[in-house]
Amino acid sequence: MTVSESPVEVTCPAGTIIGVADEDVARFHSIAYSRIPAPFSDAEPAPQGMLIDATVERPDDIALSITTPLGAKDVDDLPVIVHVHGGRFEMGDHTDPAAPGDALARQGVILVKVGYRLMLEGLAQFHDDPPAHFRAVNDVATALTWVQRNIEAFGGDPTNVTLSGQSAGAAVVLWLMRKDHYKGEFRRALALSPAFPRLSYNQRKSVIRAGAGIPLTRKALNDAAATRSGQKKIRRGYSAVRRRYFTDMALGPAPLDPAEMAEVDLVISSLSEEMYEAAAKRDRANMARFDMILPGFIMGLKPDHYVRFFKVLKARNPKHILGEFFSANLIRRWVDMISLNAPGRVWQAELVGDGVVKPYHCADLAPLFAGEGYAQGEGLNAWLVTYARTGEPGWEPYSDHHNALRVDLSGKNPELVREPLAYLREAFSLKWD
Repeated sequence: MTVSESPVEVTCPAGTIIGVADEDVARFHSIAYSRIPAPFSDAEPAPQGMLIDATVERPDDIALSITTPLGAKDVDDLPVIVHVHGGRFEMGDHTDPAAPGDALARQGVILVKVGYRLMLEGLAQFHDDPPAHFRAVNDVATALTWVQRNIEAFGGDPTNVTLSGQSAGAAVVLWLMRKDHYKGEFRRALALSPAFPRLSYNQRKSVIRAGAGIPLTRKALNDAAATRSGQKKIRRGYSAVRRRYFTDMALGPAPLDPAEMAEVDLVISSLSEEMYEAAAKRDRANMARFDMILPGFIMGLKPDHYVRFFKVLKARNPKHILGEFFSANLIRRWVDMISLNAPGRVWQAELVGDGVVKPYHCADLAPLFAGEGYAQGEGLNAWLVTYARTGEPGWEPYSDHHNALRVDLSGKNPELVREPLAYLREAFSLKWD
C-alpha cells in the first residue's frame, strides 16, 4: 500500500476482500480464484468465506485482479470486462501493466484481469482429460465462474460481462466460445490479434517427450514438478518444442474449428504491421526470399504457391516481406478464418498506425485501455467502454458484406474495407474457405 492509498473492503461469497483505494478508484490485487492441487492437475474452486488480503500484487500467483469505481455498490450493475493477457503461453500474468483499469473504472466499467497456467503446466494434455481440455483455458473458465458469483458485490453486473483477450489470451477467449466450453458466463467477446499453434499438442508430443526424457503423464509430470531436477526436465521438454516449432506458437489450444463455436457476438482484430518489428533485421538484409523457404515448409506453405505468395507480400510492402509473412502465419490467417466461419455475429477490425505509434503486435492495448500516450474516454478507449456497456461495435458485421473496419490506433480515420485478408486463403495448406 502506498502513502496515497487507503484500505477498502468488499464482502462477497468469496469472503471479505481487503483492497486499496486511491482517489476515485478501488483496486483489489491478486485474489486467488481457485485452488490448484498440483501443477498438472485441474483447478478447483477457491474456498469461500475467507479473509483475503488483496492489497499487494503477487504476480507469481494464479489469481485475478479487480479495478472498480470507489464506492461502487451491488445495485450499480456496472458493465464488466474480464481481460486475459497474452505472452505466447510462456509469459505474462494477471497484473499485466499493459492493460490498466483506472480509466475504465473512472468511466463506470469494472476491469478484471485473469492469470492462468502457462507452458506445459497449462497446455499438456492427458488421456483422462475431457475433449479439447487445456488447464490454461480451464483456469480462465474457473475465474469466470468466480466473477459470476462475486462481481456484484464490487458493483458489477454478472449478466453484462465482456470477455477480452490479446494474442495468446485471445486464443483462450475463442476457445471458451466453443459450444462444449461456453457456459453463458460472458455475453460478448473481443479477440485482439489471436495466435494459435498450427499443430495440436498430440502432434508435437513426441518432441516434448524426447526433450524431457520422462513420460508425459499427469502423475509423472506432477512428481517431476516436486523436485529441482524434475523441473529442469520439464523445462527441457518445453524448450525442445519451442526450438522445433519456431515459426508459430510452441503450444496452445488447437486445432480451433470455428464451426464448433457458440453463437456469441465477437469483435476480432489484427494490426496492419503485427510482426514487422520482429522481422525488421532480416527484412533490412533482403533475406525474405530465403527465409520464407524453411518456415514456409514447416507451416504448410504449398511449394507451388510459394512464388505467388512471395509476390503478393512484396506487392503489399516490399520493405517488410518477412514481416508480412510472419504476420500472416501467426495472426492474420486465424482472424480471416474465424471471420468467415464462426456461426455467431462477427465484426472484424484492422488497426493501422496513427502517425505516432507503429501498429506492431501489442500496440492496440495502450489505446484501448488508455495507457501511456492515450487519453481516457477518447478513441479506442471510448469505443471499448461503449462496447462493454451496449454490445454495439458500431459497424456492420463481417458476414453482411465481408466488410471490415480499418481505423488508426487513435480511433480516427475509420473506413470500411472489403475482405482485407482474402489474399491469405490459398497460400497455406490449412483450408478455411
